[in-house]
Amino acid sequence: LTREGFPNFHPGADEGQHEQTVYRKPEEPTMVSYDRALLATMCLVLTVLVGGSQQQSQQCTTPTRLRGRCISIYECDSILNYFKQRILTWEEREFLRKSQCTDATSGRPPFVCCPANGSKPVVSAPPVAPTGQAATTAPPATTSDAVVEQLVGGLLPNPKKNECGFSIGMRIYGGENTDIDEFPWLALLQYENRKKERKYSCGGSLVNQRYVVTAAHCVTGEVERKEGTLVGVRLGEYNTSSEIDCVIDEDGEYCADPPVDVAVESSTVHPEYDEPSHANDIALVRLARSIQYTDFVQPVCLPLTDFRVSKAGDVNFVTGFGRTLKGSRSVIKQKLGIRVYEHGRCQEKYATKNATITTNQICAGGEFAKDSCHGDSGGPLMKLQKVWYLEGVVSYGNRCGLEDWPGVYTHVPAYMAWIRAHIQP
Repeated sequence: LTREGFPNFHPGADEGQHEQTVYRKPEEPTMVSYDRALLATMCLVLTVLVGGSQQQSQQCTTPTRLRGRCISIYECDSILNYFKQRILTWEEREFLRKSQCTDATSGRPPFVCCPANGSKPVVSAPPVAPTGQAATTAPPATTSDAVVEQLVGGLLPNPKKNECGFSIGMRIYGGENTDIDEFPWLALLQYENRKKERKYSCGGSLVNQRYVVTAAHCVTGEVERKEGTLVGVRLGEYNTSSEIDCVIDEDGEYCADPPVDVAVESSTVHPEYDEPSHANDIALVRLARSIQYTDFVQPVCLPLTDFRVSKAGDVNFVTGFGRTLKGSRSVIKQKLGIRVYEHGRCQEKYATKNATITTNQICAGGEFAKDSCHGDSGGPLMKLQKVWYLEGVVSYGNRCGLEDWPGVYTHVPAYMAWIRAHIQP
C-alpha cells in the first residue's frame, strides 16, 4: 500500500516499524502444463474437500454408476488423463469428491473409484428422457448469460462459465501464507532503472492472457522516478527467495511450476488519473505475448452484470508480498481478510487529511494491525462470490495497520466500461 503522493500528509517516524510485521488471517478450460503440482492439486481436492469412503471393498461404483476398482489416482489413466488437461471447475471438483474411496489394498493416495472399462468421466451428463418421451433439450441461455457473453466478447474470461477466479486453495481463513496455488492471478511488476538494475515493486492482477490490471501510480509518476521503467511482469510466484517453489504437508513435498516472466508491451493509464489525489488510480498492462494458463497462472474474474458490490462490513481479501515503494516485507505470498469500511465514514476520515474519497473508490480495513500492507501497491482487493472477483486495486492510505484508518482502493466496477474499451486481442 503506497504512501507517497498523499496530499498534505506526512507519515510519522514509526511507519517503517510495520515493514517486517506480518499478521495472521486469513481460477481456463484448457491447461497445457501438467506436472507433479497438478497431482498435488487433485490430492488437495480429494482429501481436503471431503472425508469418508465410498465402498468398503476394492470393488466400487463410480459417480456415473459404472463398476470400478478402488485404486490410486496415479494408476487410473481414465481419470488422470481426463483431468490433466483442464483447470478444475466446480462440477469437476464435485466429481472427484464423489469418486473418492478408501479401501485400496496398495498404491499411493488419494484413491479413486476407477471405471473397470477405462471409460472417460462424464462430469455432467444430461437427463435421460423416459421411453417414448422426447429428450429434454438444454434450456436457452438467459438474458444475463447473453449479456455477459456480449460484454466479455471473447477477450475476457466469463465468470458464468468458470473461466476465471478459480483458486484450489480455498482455505482463506487462518494462516498468513497462501497455499502454493492460491490466488494464481497475482502478478509482480518489474522495473529497470538507469543502471539497468531490475527489481519488483508493485503488484497487479491477471485478467486474461494478455492483460494485467494494476494501479496507475505503479505505471507512471513517482514510480518511474524512484524505481525506473516498467519492463516486465512475473506470474505464478509463491516464494521470491527460491527458484522452484515447494511446500511440504502430510502428503509429502510438491512443487509449483517455475514462475513465468513476461515482457511488457505497453501500458494504458486512465486518462483522468490524478497523481496527487490518486483519483482514477487504475491502469492496464499489456503483456508482450499471450501466456498459457496453468494451476499456478490463472485469471481473476472482472465484475460484470451479476456482480454484487460489497457493502460495509463485508469481508474481502488482499494478497501479495507486501511490496510497495517503501520496500519489501515478505518473501512468501500473503493473504488477509479485511472488512469493507462504511463509505461516508471513510470520506470523513480522509477529509481531515485534505483528501477526497470519491464514489469510484472503496475503503477497507481500519482494524488495528490488519491492513493491505500485506498486499502490494496495485494488487487486488478480492471478493469471493462463487468465484473470485477483482473488486478493488490497492491505491493508498494512512499508516499501515492503524486503528480506524482504512486503506483506499480504486473500485473496479466503476471502470469496467473503460477496461472493456481498452483491452485488445
